[in-house]
Amino acid sequence: MTDQSNHNAAARALADGGRAWQAGRIEAAVAAFAIAARLAPTTAAAHGNLGVALRRLGRPHAAVASYRRALSLVPDDAATLSNLGNALREIGELPEAELALRRAVALDGGNRSFAFNLALLLRDRRQHLEALALMEALAVGWPENGELAWDLALTQLYLADFDSGWPGYEARFRLSRSPARPLPGPRWDGVADLAGKTLFLHSEQGFGDALQFVRFVPLAVARGARVVLECLPELRELFATVPGVAQLVDKGTPPPPYDLWAPMLSLPCLLGTGADVLPAAVPYLTPPARATGVRRPPGTALTLGLVWAGKTTPRDRSWPLEELLPLLSDPRIAVHALQVGPRGSDLDHLGVRHLVHDLGPELNSFADTAAAMAALDLVITVDTSVAHLAGALGRPCWVLLRYVSDWRWQDEPADSPWYPSMRLFRQADPQDFKGPVAELMAALTGVTAATPSVLT
Repeated sequence: MTDQSNHNAAARALADGGRAWQAGRIEAAVAAFAIAARLAPTTAAAHGNLGVALRRLGRPHAAVASYRRALSLVPDDAATLSNLGNALREIGELPEAELALRRAVALDGGNRSFAFNLALLLRDRRQHLEALALMEALAVGWPENGELAWDLALTQLYLADFDSGWPGYEARFRLSRSPARPLPGPRWDGVADLAGKTLFLHSEQGFGDALQFVRFVPLAVARGARVVLECLPELRELFATVPGVAQLVDKGTPPPPYDLWAPMLSLPCLLGTGADVLPAAVPYLTPPARATGVRRPPGTALTLGLVWAGKTTPRDRSWPLEELLPLLSDPRIAVHALQVGPRGSDLDHLGVRHLVHDLGPELNSFADTAAAMAALDLVITVDTSVAHLAGALGRPCWVLLRYVSDWRWQDEPADSPWYPSMRLFRQADPQDFKGPVAELMAALTGVTAATPSVLT
């Protein structure tokens, strides 16, 4: 093809990609932008658009390469720098992401999206006060942005500013992914007298949130409410042990008649819960009495439950199982895998199934897992619903936290105000999986040294 023919074909491909993107056909957009980038490699827009589409497909590493190509042609394009920063943040390259995002803001300080992206990155880098200041300044002139209001609330909660964070947490209903649920009747405002009234608390978000926030239900009961609690079916057996709950309803089934309703995760806001009155008494759930597969072989000093894989979106909370193999080095520690789902196959991939008693196939509900935890001496887990379950049961639990962790774990403490039986082990660097495990192993050695085995 001639240069002019290449140019024309690239322009058509770029236009095709734009139309596909607008229509939500992201794979077609990627294909078209890739053609444009190959035919006209000096066209920065082709590489930049390809990066945007690749990131939308969940391919941030490829997106980074495309953004770098675009910036090699137009180094001071603020939008591409901001996009690069977002993709680098997603893959954990936080220092470089900060450079790109700060440069984007320096080039176009009036762009609120660039400043918001920088604030999110600063929060990930544990520069919370600067992130908070940026978000607060943006919120003054951008009140209609629900995502900003939500992230501002999460930042406030990260800093244990519950007076601001709990009201701000209501911004979750302004997000397209978690719209407010239309229910008939009046929503409880936290002020109306509950004495003699039936309060329907509806379920929302995931298992971990439900396990953490169900602690607030008895506080509503204490105000005189007859509480009907909606929950996911997998939690029903455990939530039946929550003190004062009059009736349980599976999510998705019609509730019985009620006087008032509220989302369960709104309870700390409605109840005016501050840091000084955070209900942290455990246990607030009771495991069922049932036989488990937990084994305590002769000579065992410690039975340990292990979970290494959690959610991967919006951030990966997992830990490479190969980095946890030191846990298998002491024959007096009987390790039981509590991992459920496809990541249980990691035991086979690493060839360590014969060194671990895999309970995963036996765990069909959270009640099953709770019963196993009651028979174990210690649970070691990543940030997943299992951590909240262990905490709610008051079981000894050590949690491995990635560098970018959730607001409820805060930043520095080795303990948790939510769960007194919990100890936290944090990454000092996003790429460091060995340091926290070494710290954990030192603590574990101290426990086993003080715990004689059955044979001694």
